[in-house]
Amino acid sequence: MDNQHKAIELVIGLVAKTGLYFSCVDGNYDESERRFIDNYIGQLAAVGDVSEVRAMLDSAIDKRYTHDEIVADTKALLATFESADDRRAVLLSLYNFIDNVIKADGVEHPAEREALLRWLEALK
Repeated sequence: MDNQHKAIELVIGLVAKTGLYFSCVDGNYDESERRFIDNYIGQLAAVGDVSEVRAMLDSAIDKRYTHDEIVADTKALLATFESADDRRAVLLSLYNFIDNVIKADGVEHPAEREALLRWLEALK
């Protein structure tokens, strides 16, 4: 597998984990949040295999990701990019994705917003 495909798999996996983490921060994994994440992952299928990610989404009730896991995985992904501009673009994309996950159920819970701010702070 070449580096580009490996990076794509890292991005898809991180998006799924990040979406699951932030959608569960308020203690409620809402169906609208699940649909948003699933649709987003579906769009990523155009650039890489998402079968493992779909399995991850299906088992989301049984698996909870931690803030530390999400930060570590984000840092690992960012380390694969040489350019600071590329790293900023990835962070902005992830931020926008997280913001949309938080808003997907129509309720912006304070714990979700706080988790997003902690994520940003950890990545400075």
